[in-house]
Amino acid sequence: MKALSKTFVDALTVKQARKRLTFLKLAKITGVNNSTLSGIVNRRIDAVQERTFDKLNDWLLEEETK
Repeated sequence: MKALSKTFVDALTVKQARKRLTFLKLAKITGVNNSTLSGIVNRRIDAVQERTFDKLNDWLLEEETK
């Protein structure tokens, strides 16, 4: 399990808001379950599997380069 830092969750939330993505759209883009995304953004989930973290981190880094 990988702990999620406040900075990581904040970055995810900001990117989601800027792109005006629902949890369903973000789930499709990242490959992460929408209820998992909801739990992360609403701070009910504070640790995720490595695969989930990698998918979200890759999306954040991909968006950063655009």
